[in-house]
Amino acid sequence: MYMTINKKLDDLTISSKSHPQHYMLHKYWGRKPHNLVRDYIELFTKTGDTVLDPFMGSGGAVIESNKLKRIGIGVDLNPMACLIVNETLKKELDFDKLVKEFNNIVNGIPDEVNKLAYTKDKNGQFQLIDNAIWEHGKISRIKYYQDKKRNIKDADEYDQLTVITATKLLAKYEKSGMISFPRDEIMTYVRRSGKHHINELFTDRNLLFAAFFMTGVKKVKNKHIRESLTLIFTSALPNFSSMIPGDINTVNGKSGWQISKFWVPQIHSEKNALNTLKLRLTKFINSKKEIDELSTDTSYKIMNQSSENLKNIPPKSVDYVFTDPPYGDSISYFALSSFWSSWVHESVDYNNEIIYDPYRNKREEDYSRRLDRAFKQVHRVLKDKKYMSFTFHNRHIKFWKIVIDAVYKTGFQLVNVKWVDQAVASGTQGINRKNTLRGDFVYTFRKINESLYENNIVSGEKIIDETIEKLLEKNSHVTTAKLYESLIPEIIKNQAYYDSDGKL
Repeated sequence: MYMTINKKLDDLTISSKSHPQHYMLHKYWGRKPHNLVRDYIELFTKTGDTVLDPFMGSGGAVIESNKLKRIGIGVDLNPMACLIVNETLKKELDFDKLVKEFNNIVNGIPDEVNKLAYTKDKNGQFQLIDNAIWEHGKISRIKYYQDKKRNIKDADEYDQLTVITATKLLAKYEKSGMISFPRDEIMTYVRRSGKHHINELFTDRNLLFAAFFMTGVKKVKNKHIRESLTLIFTSALPNFSSMIPGDINTVNGKSGWQISKFWVPQIHSEKNALNTLKLRLTKFINSKKEIDELSTDTSYKIMNQSSENLKNIPPKSVDYVFTDPPYGDSISYFALSSFWSSWVHESVDYNNEIIYDPYRNKREEDYSRRLDRAFKQVHRVLKDKKYMSFTFHNRHIKFWKIVIDAVYKTGFQLVNVKWVDQAVASGTQGINRKNTLRGDFVYTFRKINESLYENNIVSGEKIIDETIEKLLEKNSHVTTAKLYESLIPEIIKNQAYYDSDGKL
């Protein structure tokens, strides 16, 4: 069986595809190509089998399991991850009621607040702002449409006064108790450009619109509608935040929030908040209609809890595991998600996040101990001789060692390593395309009942030298990314993490 699986994996040809619309309901980091996840689930399971993802994230394994009529179980300590996946797979949502409640909220915003969304044209007529550009803390240029024709103007005295009025109204309505907005401190790990609190990531005008909208959402009595509106709101937040770089000439936002930090550029965009929310409403409905045609009535389970204790999953009840363990210090999922969860007042268990974050005193020992516990639980619930596949990204070999050691200690045997190219580059990859990874390693392990962990210091220098020689025999030039893709599997297979001096 082991040799058959290995051959099937080697023969498996996967060309990563872009995410379909239903995966774009909400931003999340580290998404894997849906067809990659689907192909692995199809290979290792049959209809009715149970598939577990103990680090669910945005839910690719659970969603694809549902489409394939498998029983998906997703576990994640991050409540935003659970909201995203539940909203993606939720059935029988009344779209008419959703739109009605959305409009009720928008129509309930006071007139003096709505007036902030307007500028004056050269004839003194009010025009709805589409976008504005801010330079070094001051509003600079404005774009609006009149009779479907784009118009751009420099911000004038009226626009400057509107900015001042927004600040005054924000203070007025907050003091009255009619609205509230988060002032949560931004975690050091993701803090950039001198911004220390969540509210500093918005202009006062957009903060005011966001606060009124979310206040309205919380008053919606229908739980299903309220949760969907919450997702629409949080999915729109980045787009009308101040984290979007601005183009001073076209008065457009240059890109979405793609850098995994809270960063306000010196020149940034200020999109019309209500227009952005309306666009997200339309996108949500279209995405839900798409997934409704693809998803099945197969049961699935979303658990907002730590993977360190899976006591509510019976022993040896899972047929296959596909997951994406926390990336060490690469992506701070909880800190980034605080941008959303701070608005919806989720109770977030930051202390038990599995991550390397020295600012929170979460170092190698804590990261290692928690992964040991998590994979021990995965081993317990997985059926004997069944398989677990996972992807992992980090340039630091110490994190690879921690993850692989945790798997070996628990009782898993490595059977296959496969490289799959990425369909679309991420925002951070766009900064340095030549030397950034453009794909995923997929490691597949088989459950056995003995530990293969060896606490030996094995030098990887010979392996590195031989691998580089082979690469250079075939290529006159080798990029850093290509070298990494070739080296990591060899280091992992041989557990050769150290140099000749015994250092990682």
